[in-house]
Amino acid sequence: MSRPTTAFFGATGGSTSSALAHALRDGHTCTALVRTPQKLADMLKTKYSISSSTIDSLLTVIAGDIRDLTAITKALVSPTNPSNLVDNIITGVGTYPKMQLSLLTPLVSSDPSLCEDGMKAILAAMDLLRERGITTAVDGRKPLCLAISSTGVNGKKQDVPLGHRPLYSILGPIAHIDKQKMELALIADAGIHTRDFIIVRPTLLTDGKPQGYNKVKSGWEWGGKGAASVKNGVQEPGPMLGYTIAREDVGEWIWKKAMKEGEWAGKCITLAY
Repeated sequence: MSRPTTAFFGATGGSTSSALAHALRDGHTCTALVRTPQKLADMLKTKYSISSSTIDSLLTVIAGDIRDLTAITKALVSPTNPSNLVDNIITGVGTYPKMQLSLLTPLVSSDPSLCEDGMKAILAAMDLLRERGITTAVDGRKPLCLAISSTGVNGKKQDVPLGHRPLYSILGPIAHIDKQKMELALIADAGIHTRDFIIVRPTLLTDGKPQGYNKVKSGWEWGGKGAASVKNGVQEPGPMLGYTIAREDVGEWIWKKAMKEGEWAGKCITLAY
C-alpha cells in the first residue's frame, strides 16, 4: 500500500517545516508551496539534516504565495497520481506582528488577513481542480486538512493560562482574529472540499530546544465554538493549559500523532508542555 501524499503550505515556518521534515524522513511524497524554494531546501538540509537525494525524490516544491490560485492547484495535485488530489493538507501560514508607535495598539499585523485568505484560497483552488475532474485522492476520499492556529482564538473554554492573558490581550486583536476566521472557514467546509479538519492550537511558540513530541501534552474540543461537547458518545476533555512549546515539537507532534494515528479528525487540539 502506497504512503499518503501531503501538501504543505507555510512550509518555511518553524512548526510546518518540522512536520515536513518528519514526513520526508518517513518516506512520504510531499508538495510544498513557498515563496522562496531555495530557503526551504537550505532549511531542510541544514536544520533537519534531510539529504539532497531525499528532497529530490520525495518533495515537489512550487514557487508562489498563498493567494496564488494557480500555484496552489499545483501543490494540491498528487505528484504520484496527477489525476488525483493529495491525501492530506497541512497549512501553517502565518505572519509576525510589527511594532508601531501607539499606546493602545503597539503591535499590528503585517498582513492582517493572511490566514483567512490563505485558507479560502486553498478551498477556491480545489474548485478550480474540480473543473478539471480532480476531486479526490487516490483512495476516493477528499483530503484531510490540518491547520495550525493558536490558543486564545476560538475555544469554548479558557485555553490561555493566567500569566499569559495580559500579553494575549495585546496580541489578540492582531493575530487571533485572523486565525479565528481561518478556523471558521475550514470548519464550515468539512465535507465539501475536505473530508474533515484538524485544528492545532499550540500555546506560546518558542524557537527553543525541542524536548520531543512525547513531552507534549494535549487537550481538545469538538468542532468550533458552537459545537456540542459530546459527539458519537465521546466527551471532549477540554483544552490543555500551558505556557510555552517549541515550534519543532509542534511539528513533530502534528506528523507523528495527528497525521499518523488517525484519531484527531474533527477536533481542535491545544498543545503545551
